[in-house]
Amino acid sequence: MPLDAAARTHAGKVRTSNEDAWLSRPAAGLFAVVDGMGGEACGEVAAAIAVQALAEVPDLPELASETVLSQALSVARERILAAADADPSREGMGAVATALRFDDSGASVSVAHVGDSRAYLVTAAGVRVLTHDHLAESVGGRKRQVSRDLGRRDLRGNWVETSRVKVAKGDLLVLSSDGLHDVVTADELGRELVKLRAEARTADAVATRLVSMALSAGGPDNVTVVAVRVGRFRRGVARRSVAAPLAMLATGVVGLATGWFVGTGMPATKVDIPKEVAGVVTLLGAEERVVPSATRSTLRKGGSLRVLGQRLGGGDWSIDVQAGASLQIERAVVALDRELFVQAQAGASVLVRDVRVESGRLRFAVPDGAHVVLEHVSLPDAAALVIEGEGEVSQVGVTVRPAPAEAAPPPVESGPPPAEVEAPSVPVAPVEPVGPR
Repeated sequence: MPLDAAARTHAGKVRTSNEDAWLSRPAAGLFAVVDGMGGEACGEVAAAIAVQALAEVPDLPELASETVLSQALSVARERILAAADADPSREGMGAVATALRFDDSGASVSVAHVGDSRAYLVTAAGVRVLTHDHLAESVGGRKRQVSRDLGRRDLRGNWVETSRVKVAKGDLLVLSSDGLHDVVTADELGRELVKLRAEARTADAVATRLVSMALSAGGPDNVTVVAVRVGRFRRGVARRSVAAPLAMLATGVVGLATGWFVGTGMPATKVDIPKEVAGVVTLLGAEERVVPSATRSTLRKGGSLRVLGQRLGGGDWSIDVQAGASLQIERAVVALDRELFVQAQAGASVLVRDVRVESGRLRFAVPDGAHVVLEHVSLPDAAALVIEGEGEVSQVGVTVRPAPAEAAPPPVESGPPPAEVEAPSVPVAPVEPVGPR
């Protein structure tokens, strides 16, 4: 069986907002948990920026997993600091993150980590903690503060912790924010993880159970869990053979077993094309979204617009992505009368992945300081893509579809016209310690 993955998140019993975010892309073998910091609005923004950066990791076999994950976290930090510079009220916002990526054959995973979110590996031999909590010394018995996060300006050297570990079919991988392991004891969590693996529970059952344990323990903080049960995986094969289940995306369900989804702590809902975006907005849930002529959208600082699994028909759409904002278009079909025009300002981020242009064109204005990633974009002809400006544009797998061959005229035949034709139980292994090392 392929990778079985699911995510669950909850604001907890005390907080009214959820600053956690998560990434689950089983087809790419890419998963992450991000915990935003810096207040109700700022933490959500920082988490969204970090997840966006991780979602841009190219799904290419020749790239080392530790390298691309470290680079993604570095990019996330740069964008978070840029967003704080653009809006002084967001100074001090940040995020901690743990991400993992399956290597090409699926026999090992690489982990990149900053802060106090965690990654666990559960095998027949017990439980291993794959990350080390980056915490400062405690003062007065209070909870220790994180010593590294994606909003700190004083990080030096190799501040992203990376590791690689072998995995086998049936193993269980769990990523969690501190809302789980801060309230559930190490012994209790270890026993439960071993039990869940031995019972061969689905990834969704694992994630649901762990979030429930955190809530039963008081739920004082946001809690997010991404669970992955190891199965068959080979880089590139899954991405080509597994299509995103649009019906599941349309429900806004947080726990998914296949396909692609990014979560920000709240289910996505169907919304009309927005004129202005200041928070996190997701467009999904319609078989085709008709874009009225001369439609314009502005993404303000810290805003994030995600267009997932959509067919865009109708007139033309202009999107202004300001500094500190991000635009993400994935698994979409563009069938516009004129164009989809994206104007990215310096400090903006744009990701366009797995997009097929059937009519109209994609046009990007990319000034110096802006960042645009185009990955696996299919065009009817070279004129369907226009890039203006001196900014950074990364193109991976951008192709022009060959024109269909014209059919040869039928031969002229003499003579009369042709006649018409009708048409078992597993022993529990010893549990290794799961507390901070």
